[in-house]
Amino acid sequence: MATLQLSSLNLPHAFQRALVAATILVGHAAVLYLGITFAPAASRVITGTLSAHFVQASIEPRPEWQPPKAQPLNIELNVPAPVAPPIEVAIEAPSAVRQTAPLYVARSTPPPAEAGNRPRLISAVEYVREPVPRYPPQSRRLKEQGLVVLRVLIDEKGQACDIEIESSSGHVRLDHAAKDAVARAMFRPYVEDGAPRRALVLIPIEFSLNSGSA
Repeated sequence: MATLQLSSLNLPHAFQRALVAATILVGHAAVLYLGITFAPAASRVITGTLSAHFVQASIEPRPEWQPPKAQPLNIELNVPAPVAPPIEVAIEAPSAVRQTAPLYVARSTPPPAEAGNRPRLISAVEYVREPVPRYPPQSRRLKEQGLVVLRVLIDEKGQACDIEIESSSGHVRLDHAAKDAVARAMFRPYVEDGAPRRALVLIPIEFSLNSGSA
């Protein structure tokens, strides 16, 4: 299709400008006409009322899972019950317990004294070699002090056979040190009716940081 060019028509310059202006006016008029003609229809389309309806779906509840019923098992076991063998237990009558320290054996455990040869409790004893208690170093560091009263059985030879704690110092180390000191001592045997006999005597051993204990 051939294109019309104004410059090729050899028209005057003023006439060309007037023709261009007329063409622009015709275009604007056509646009304005189209706008007036189709504007009401577009307005009716835009201003229309939109309505939306929500449809609620019906959901049926799902049935809860039920565990299958357990079938009871009837099992019979014919097993004889075990029979425990009889146990014989010797029951001794309770005896009086004396709250003292365990028996301390210095050299050998003497046989129990017969009823007519029981040791006599005496109030004093003579020493051949006196007990020299040794102060435990740990007790010195901890500043442990106290009085230990020992119940000592002296045999016919003047030796300490059995040593018990009659009264504790409250410190185990001091109690053992007092026992060791009495075990190393020697005594004059107790004599009754011209014959040496066994005797019991209470011997106090004191531990004091201010005294001359070894």
